[in-house]
Amino acid sequence: MPKAFRAKDEIERAYPDAQVLLVPKRGGYFDVMVEDKLIFSKTEKIGTPIERFPEVGEITALLKTAGY
Repeated sequence: MPKAFRAKDEIERAYPDAQVLLVPKRGGYFDVMVEDKLIFSKTEKIGTPIERFPEVGEITALLKTAGY
């Protein structure tokens, strides 16, 4: 879960008022959702042909692109 904590810290640094909740789940899932909108998914392979964790800075870049 260290990669999840890294992503959480990254979001909280960029968005100090954000309420970030980590929900443990089995099966290799890693999703970032904002207001019921899927921003990143390791298993859905959004924007990438392979399952992977986001790169450093990728989540905040996706949030900015989505208008947050």
